[in-house]
Amino acid sequence: MKTVVLLIVIGAMLALPGPAAAQGQLTERPFALQDALQLAVKHNPALRAALEMEVQAKAQRDQAFAFIQPSISAGYQYRINDREIALDFADSFDTSFLTDAFTPLYGNIGYILGELAEDNMIEPEDCDQLAEINGFDNCADFLEAMNGGGDLGDTGDDQPAAEPTVIQPKTQQYLNLRMDWPLSPRAISMAEAGKQNLLATRAQIRQARDQLMLGVVKAYAGAWQVQESAILIREQVTLVEAHLKDTMALDAAGMITRDVTLRAQLEVEKIKRQLRDVEQMERTAKRGLEVAIGKRDLEVGTLTPLPEVTISRLDPEGLAAEAMEQRPEVAGAEAQALGAQNMEVDAVLQFMPAFAVSAQWNWSDQVAGFDDKKTSWWIGLGVQLPIWDGGIKVHNARIAASRKRQAITNIESVRQRVSMEVENAWDVFSTKRDAVSVAKLERELAAEAYRLVEARYKAGKARQVEILDAQTALKYAELGFVQAQVDRELAAAELLAAAGRVGEVGG
Repeated sequence: MKTVVLLIVIGAMLALPGPAAAQGQLTERPFALQDALQLAVKHNPALRAALEMEVQAKAQRDQAFAFIQPSISAGYQYRINDREIALDFADSFDTSFLTDAFTPLYGNIGYILGELAEDNMIEPEDCDQLAEINGFDNCADFLEAMNGGGDLGDTGDDQPAAEPTVIQPKTQQYLNLRMDWPLSPRAISMAEAGKQNLLATRAQIRQARDQLMLGVVKAYAGAWQVQESAILIREQVTLVEAHLKDTMALDAAGMITRDVTLRAQLEVEKIKRQLRDVEQMERTAKRGLEVAIGKRDLEVGTLTPLPEVTISRLDPEGLAAEAMEQRPEVAGAEAQALGAQNMEVDAVLQFMPAFAVSAQWNWSDQVAGFDDKKTSWWIGLGVQLPIWDGGIKVHNARIAASRKRQAITNIESVRQRVSMEVENAWDVFSTKRDAVSVAKLERELAAEAYRLVEARYKAGKARQVEILDAQTALKYAELGFVQAQVDRELAAAELLAAAGRVGEVGG
């Protein structure tokens, strides 16, 4: 009797956690599901990449305003020509042939004027006046020039030679400013299409976020299940080690045979090997949780129990109706349909005339024309009417109409798929919810059976194989209860995700 009491005390002492284990449990930081979800939303690279789709959608929406806003451009050019081209009017238009042609005429006029002057038929004052008009000092010089004795039109003063006119200089500079202001009704349809495309993109981002959160919940649940399994198996190790102690004591007392002790030792080694496998699975599961969160350098401590997910509405019809309003897939499909409808309108507007106001200002370091101005500008209103482009606009209109019909049909497809997912998730949740109570009863029954067999074994009334079977049954019952809990919470999370309320998971 004293031996049995001593073995019970030793077994109880072995079942208690040691100082190191207790210290580790106190210092290890707990890691809750809500922490994992918050970190995933902040650090997951796939979600951060999906957020860039909204930036791109906004840029595409803003591109539509280019159809109604003016565009301004400036240009500068420095040109080096191969040569300078100049026009010398004195060389190009020689007046000597005019002098040769009209010299006899001028000589005859001079003779006639001279005869008139000798006959006093012309007054000296009038002759001097004619001389002054033609650039001569007196009447005598004028009459001499008219008779061929002087240069026609010679005033007696040297005139400066005319500079040649440069047509093309060696270097030239140009500066211009241009403004085009298109006026097109396409801006309205494209702006509305861009708005709907932005809404569809935001729905896609929300869908990616919901999928990420559900993935983190699954990864966390899997890691927590393995963690709890490892804890249960460690308890089993403690039990089989205590059983081995009891068996060795009974063997030393000569109450059992050697094969019973060897069987107890084998059971200890088997459960320890199973514990090593589970611990390896625990490390793998936590690494998977880190990847799902998007932070590989995250130190995941002890996972807290899964929070119970509450389903406020327990009818599949109501959840399906709620899903039609909450699911981002439905909202995205509706936005895509509206966007496709506006793109069809835009395809029709491509056949309409396009108006534009244009203006340009130019400057050059040389004169711009035959005047002395170096600047010029113009402004105008233009209209362009598309007549035929090979059928490209017709094909674009056909494609846009087909895409609109496709988007409208896709709405019905998405609604049917969402409704089916809600119904399937409801069926799974109902089954997993009922399985928890069954697993709990199995665990309680296995624990009570093990307690009774252990008491009988210590009293020498039960065989070793009975207690080993009881230990195995208890282990599987404990693992089965943990599995049932995880299955129930995952089914509830998937049901909320199907209803578009995955954000309620985790509190």
